[in-house]
Amino acid sequence: MALRSLDLTRLFRPRVVAVIGASDTVGRPNTGIWNRVRDWAEANGADVRPVNPTRATIDGRPSVASILDIEVDVDLAVILVNDVQAAVEDAIKKGATFAVAFASGFAELGDEGKARQHELAELVAGSDLHLLGPNTNLNLFETFRTDLAGQKIALITQSGHQGRPVFQAQDLGIALSAWAPTGNEVDLEFADFVQWFADQPETGVIAAYIEGFKDGRTLQLAADHAARVGVPVVCVKVGRTAEGASMATSHTGKLTGRDAVVDAVFRQHGVTRVTGLDELIDTSQLMARCPNGPVGGDGVVVYSISGGTGAHMADICSMSGLRLPTLSTSLQDRLHEWIPSYLRVSNPVDCGGPPVGDERGRKILDALVADPDVGVLICPITGAFAPMSDLLAQDLVDLAETTDKPVCVIWGSPVGDEPAYRDILLRSSKVAVFRTFAGCARAVKAWLDWHAFRASYVSPFRVATT
Repeated sequence: MALRSLDLTRLFRPRVVAVIGASDTVGRPNTGIWNRVRDWAEANGADVRPVNPTRATIDGRPSVASILDIEVDVDLAVILVNDVQAAVEDAIKKGATFAVAFASGFAELGDEGKARQHELAELVAGSDLHLLGPNTNLNLFETFRTDLAGQKIALITQSGHQGRPVFQAQDLGIALSAWAPTGNEVDLEFADFVQWFADQPETGVIAAYIEGFKDGRTLQLAADHAARVGVPVVCVKVGRTAEGASMATSHTGKLTGRDAVVDAVFRQHGVTRVTGLDELIDTSQLMARCPNGPVGGDGVVVYSISGGTGAHMADICSMSGLRLPTLSTSLQDRLHEWIPSYLRVSNPVDCGGPPVGDERGRKILDALVADPDVGVLICPITGAFAPMSDLLAQDLVDLAETTDKPVCVIWGSPVGDEPAYRDILLRSSKVAVFRTFAGCARAVKAWLDWHAFRASYVSPFRVATT
């Protein structure tokens, strides 16, 4: 009825790191891994120690034959050798807190590998060591940008490459805090990371790519914990088809489970399930940038410089289940002080273009977000049209600093290197920027649904234990 209590601080921020199997021989895979871990450890202020019984020095540093020869306590043992079991045994004897194992050849390879993985699991379970992997990768040792403001995305994946687009979203101004590549989950699992990430003050949302869950009950408990503390979980869960489930089994040895059951658990505990990585990025960034619930209800207003754009966006919003309320007569009259009377302003609001080039543009935006029937503002900018689009982008960024209501912008230009996009919109930690109409609408619907869920959520586990 409760998750195990784990403090993962020394996994992500270790003080002493031992690299078992470190090498500086040019062309060897272990050399590249050693370089990555060394640079990551030093960037995080950790003392990194190479372990190699055949070398007196590695990369100019003294090397020891065994982790047991290191004279200080070890927080994290990074295992580069194929004999994972022996290395884990030594790490346990040393009293290391955490270990990471990259080697494959376990449950993903069938019965023989499953037996080997079971032995490793029993070894770790009987100790105080916690293991990440095996069959994991270097994603734990990524370096994250520290210049991005706002709440951050914590990332959990069972495939390193599937998390790469989310990691690269930092180049779009979307902040990340950490990346947990869980691999085969002999010990540390999805649920452990959800619980810990949800308790970190910088976490605005947990984004995940998952093939299968180690334990259904820990999944429920972790999702319940995140819901209770108010941190959304957004997840790509593969295995909807027989083909996808088969591939997942051969990749990490995961049994994907019946998809209808997964859907039911997600609905019960508020996990937002998305279908692709682009949707994972879109929805996660909106959740992180707009952590507070709707102010003034779930009404969405669409504002554009084009009537055609407004009609298109209105269709997509309605098909996505969003509510576009008709703006009050008094608000429409006020908008027509700045917008020609022949243009429609009932919602969508069509300004015709010229008002965004002067002080009228900001007055229109302020009036829209001040309306109590408006909970979300969506502004699609179909294509770059300088200087009009530049001025509109700046007004939207400035507006977002003054309101808790989501300000969502769609930058439709396929080029994506225009100054309005790169130097104005992407520099804001408040505006949620999308590249497609549908991606924006899906993210807004998920954001509204999650906050509606949380407002009425009652933990079944809390009830059961009181």
